[in-house]
Amino acid sequence: MRHPFFFRGRPIDYACVISRVENLAAGCGLTRAAINCTIRYLDLSSGKRQVITLTQPTEANPSAGLVSILSPLGAALLSSAEQEVVGVRILGMERKLRVLDVHR
Repeated sequence: MRHPFFFRGRPIDYACVISRVENLAAGCGLTRAAINCTIRYLDLSSGKRQVITLTQPTEANPSAGLVSILSPLGAALLSSAEQEVVGVRILGMERKLRVLDVHR
């Protein structure tokens, strides 16, 4: 079974993911999304609200809301702050997501 948050035609920018993890380790005062954080976001394209938890790739289970930080969605939301708008390409479509809540 293919991971539904991966789009086969687009590689993940691992350097960007590593950079975001390093920024989280440095700390910056804001509550930012990290591994094992629960994130509630609004898809500005469709108006749908979603709740996911960022996980390590080995613990990912999209049907249970556990999204890998190496997936396009997870990589886009990693290190995002509340009320930030992030862009992500999912299944070939560009989406804009507004982060509503980040809980550790």
